[in-house]
Amino acid sequence: MNNFIKGAVVCAITLPSSISAATQSNAIDIACGQTYTVVSGDTLSGISLRAYGSLLYQPIYTANVDTIGANPDMIYVGQNFMVPCLSDDGTVVAAVEDQLIFTFNKASAPPFIINSGIVDAYLAEIAEVTEGRVTFVDPEVMNRDHAAQLDLVTSGAVDATYALNSHLADSHPLLQLSMEPMFGGSAEQTAVSMWRLHEDYLAKADYFPEAELLGFIASPAAHIWRDESMPVVAGEGIAAKNDYAIPYFDGLDTRGPAAMRAEVADWTATYEATHDNDPTFFLAHGAAIALGIWNEESTVSVMEVDNGLYTPTFSVVMSNDAWAQISAEDQAAIREVSGEALAHRSAAWDDFDNSFRSRMLDLGLNFAKADKALLDDLWLSSLTDLNAWTQAATDLGIPANEAVNAYLADLRSLENRLMYRSDETYVDQHPFVTGGL
Repeated sequence: MNNFIKGAVVCAITLPSSISAATQSNAIDIACGQTYTVVSGDTLSGISLRAYGSLLYQPIYTANVDTIGANPDMIYVGQNFMVPCLSDDGTVVAAVEDQLIFTFNKASAPPFIINSGIVDAYLAEIAEVTEGRVTFVDPEVMNRDHAAQLDLVTSGAVDATYALNSHLADSHPLLQLSMEPMFGGSAEQTAVSMWRLHEDYLAKADYFPEAELLGFIASPAAHIWRDESMPVVAGEGIAAKNDYAIPYFDGLDTRGPAAMRAEVADWTATYEATHDNDPTFFLAHGAAIALGIWNEESTVSVMEVDNGLYTPTFSVVMSNDAWAQISAEDQAAIREVSGEALAHRSAAWDDFDNSFRSRMLDLGLNFAKADKALLDDLWLSSLTDLNAWTQAATDLGIPANEAVNAYLADLRSLENRLMYRSDETYVDQHPFVTGGL
């Protein structure tokens, strides 16, 4: 039996220059000129509001009257509606000539910040700068397996996606630099530094031939969460002590916080029954509160690490076949809003995480800062992986030490983008920066 929804629906738009500036100023949520699939809670007026910034749903109803039927207040989950584009005077404009519509698989749930705060706006901007000639839609079935994302693109199952770089460690070791202790920072800081590393060094080696690499997205850096009665100190090998590898992206935003909290609670109970110490977690602030690692009643504290214990990043990729279909003019327009411009969009994730941090501070979370002895310990623990990175880079003809120095210099130059940071951080003392390695 079909699930039906009563009420009018509206949707959001950002497309050709013929569309009014007032319309373009509204929140972009549903691009015009493409198909929208009804989900639970939708109404025609609600869809129209997200597409046009207006509750006047008549253009959508008229374009889909054969599907909807005589009653515009009765729509059903799973119905597909064409969302027409409107001109300045509100009339329907003809479909864009030679329009290319590609699928973009979003490996996280729609409300998650990587989609709602970064990817959705980025894809809408591509539609705008190409005047509607290049647009993206969701695939019929969304694949939320982060480990499968690059394979989806190279196999032709979808045209584009974002791939969690830690799942590409074997095939793309050069993308793992931010995963080393203190080689990240804020999401924006890390994404921008990674893209500059790519442009200035990595791209010269053609290290990513499988797909067109459009840019990087980063999450905020992870810090150390542990019972506050057990302060983290140098010499305990903390870098290898992530007792439970939190499946933050591989579960939390797919199954929801409640399911993940239950799993963590079950795991913690088992751990405590077999260990004399409490578990240690490496998480960003938003992840810690979403997973229930910290709440107002907990005794868990955070040890914040300058430039993070590690900083997950994502590669935004498009299949080579799909990219080849786009005209040279539109490819150039897309590149203008990709690369470093896309990396700067990661600031939305910083705002998201920092809002949690501020809330935790207000509620009394015990914040501690890693001292130099612990930072030295973390740095030394990273040398094995760092040496492997430099060897992989050298094998491709990349001047590895020069590249790492440039990456760290970019991290330093972007420090003022962080909402919390001391004036001088450990990155200033890196042997790479000081010439000690």
